[in-house]
Amino acid sequence: MLYISPEHRRRMLIIGFIGAVLFAIGDVLLQSFTEEGEVILLFMNTSIRDLPISWLYFTLVSGIIATVMLYVGLSAMDSFLSDQLKQRTTGKEHKMYFVFRLAAIIASLSFFAAHSVCAVLEMSAKQALIYGMDAKTIEAAFKTPFLVSFVATNIWVTFTEVCLSITFIYFVLKRVIPLPVWACGMNTAGCYIVFHVIGALLTRVTGSGIFATLSSAGASFGIGAMFLAVVHACQSRFE
Repeated sequence: MLYISPEHRRRMLIIGFIGAVLFAIGDVLLQSFTEEGEVILLFMNTSIRDLPISWLYFTLVSGIIATVMLYVGLSAMDSFLSDQLKQRTTGKEHKMYFVFRLAAIIASLSFFAAHSVCAVLEMSAKQALIYGMDAKTIEAAFKTPFLVSFVATNIWVTFTEVCLSITFIYFVLKRVIPLPVWACGMNTAGCYIVFHVIGALLTRVTGSGIFATLSSAGASFGIGAMFLAVVHACQSRFE
């Protein structure tokens, strides 16, 4: 990871937050087809035919930009933790830092891999429908490559998100990141749960599927929330 000096960290963390927002927008766009139609390839349906192709192009291009921005933000967070731990000798804290650093190194690429795989698969399904393939034929043609790529990238992303969340919570509780205990929820897993619970409640109350679509951005906003939390921590006397 890059070493970011203290005077530049807040700026780099904000850049990381913007990158997380770009990924969150991509999450929503990838889920913006309607609920009507026949289900295909696990999470799509035939209404994806009407999804604007420009949205999928935006997801791919913005994902490239967001990958760099996310890496910059994670480098700033890594630098903050590295400096904080120089004054600590607890073996467990350094082991947790190793887990965080491993997850941080692969996080940007794992987020982009998931976005790009989903975008390409949706493009393929959309074009197949436009050219007259029915749902059963699409299932037969794309099921194996879809499952392999989709499942592999999502396992990769989930591993990254869980590691980042656990280490962030640990460092907040241990005061390595000087924040109040409630800030433990400002991570990918915490925001994922909150977004989906609120989305499910609002969907039930309103009957609109838009809230379920918006809730898909929870994990991406979670890593953005983590960056904002560390921005605040950088202002403390511990920095």
